[in-house]
Amino acid sequence: MDTSANGVTAARRAVRRGDLVVLSMLLAIFAAGCDGLFEVDGDWTTVDAARPIQLPEMMVGAKTDLFQSYDSKIVWGDGLFGDEMNSVGTDPTIIDIDRRRAPSSSFGGAGRERSIGGGNYVLLQRASHVATVAQERILAGEFPQIAPPYEDSPEYARVSAYDGFAKTWLADMFCTLAFGGTGPELTSAQTYELAEAQFTRAIEAANAEPEIRQAALVGRARVRLILGDDAGALADARQVAPEFEMLATYSTNSFPQRNRVHFRIWDWGNFSIDLSFVDLTIDDTDTLDPRVRIVKNPIPAREPTLDLYAPLKVPTAASPLRIATGDEAQYIIAELVGGTEAVDIINAIRARKGIEIMWTPVTGTAEEIRDKVIEERRRTLFLDGVRLGDLRRYIDRYGLDFFSTSVPHGGQMGDQTCLPLPDVERHNNPGLSGAG
Repeated sequence: MDTSANGVTAARRAVRRGDLVVLSMLLAIFAAGCDGLFEVDGDWTTVDAARPIQLPEMMVGAKTDLFQSYDSKIVWGDGLFGDEMNSVGTDPTIIDIDRRRAPSSSFGGAGRERSIGGGNYVLLQRASHVATVAQERILAGEFPQIAPPYEDSPEYARVSAYDGFAKTWLADMFCTLAFGGTGPELTSAQTYELAEAQFTRAIEAANAEPEIRQAALVGRARVRLILGDDAGALADARQVAPEFEMLATYSTNSFPQRNRVHFRIWDWGNFSIDLSFVDLTIDDTDTLDPRVRIVKNPIPAREPTLDLYAPLKVPTAASPLRIATGDEAQYIIAELVGGTEAVDIINAIRARKGIEIMWTPVTGTAEEIRDKVIEERRRTLFLDGVRLGDLRRYIDRYGLDFFSTSVPHGGQMGDQTCLPLPDVERHNNPGLSGAG
């Protein structure tokens, strides 16, 4: 749902629905033995509308929705559809997604569609929806803990940044999107523009927490780079501390709280790290790159004839994932300015990651340095939720196609670079063609 001026009415209509979604999610987090709640649509009739969710619960719900959608996006978007992972299972629909031949039914939100895509579209839409409803309630002055002007509050800044990231991840994955239940159908670029507006709200909030402002600067720099606003991207990236990190956190308290990247690869055995990330060394040496340490998983793959590789970057079900980093901001600077500064950035990040080997260009051409920035970014930001957006951007900006062309199962590789709008949206949104 959009929270721009045109989206306020839609947000207001959705307030009650958003409250109930958040409450259902909080119950799933805190109730013992309720691991399956996330897999079941909430029964809204059991919630007393006279007892609205209060500010602390709303903020926890918005954050949890964001984190739960993020690990799933990495698995299905950057991982399976992109080039960071492969299917080593036997489900033909999952194999087709790996082959970039995804049907529009694959990422829906009901029945079997929910399990095939991990309910990914629904998870991301819910994260965006809950954050935008929170914005609407804050601006309406519903919480006495927040003093006006409400748009300057840390809470408003936080949920604005959350929605910025949710919309960015949706735009990374899907060719077209729709918000608010009424259309219109938006392109990825239009959705990135909505994300940029949300990041701007977070950045401009006078009382935004430093972490949120830094994360929003990274997010806005990312979408501005994608949209071709190089000057804006560079200005944002230069404001981010090189060592900055904002993390999504997970736990083993219940199944829904587990890190899905770990679960799908280490525990379930139906996804594997793509071979292009296995046994990478530093430059022309024999030194393994610590940023992408990959090992053979001792459990068998679901398809026993295939090997299963797992990332040491995500060693447990409670391992955090990086949402926004100073590393990414530095690579944005390096890609845009090139030259000596880009080389210095490459080597500074290497040093922070414990890599003693420093890179020296052979020819020093702009193309050589750009290509090295692209490869270093791939390694440092491995499993950081940016890969699919990067793959699409490299095609649009440079004409460089880095999508994986190998599938362990074999078969014909498709040419999709984004996922089709799910049938669950098109069939149920009266503002879209094909609804009804």
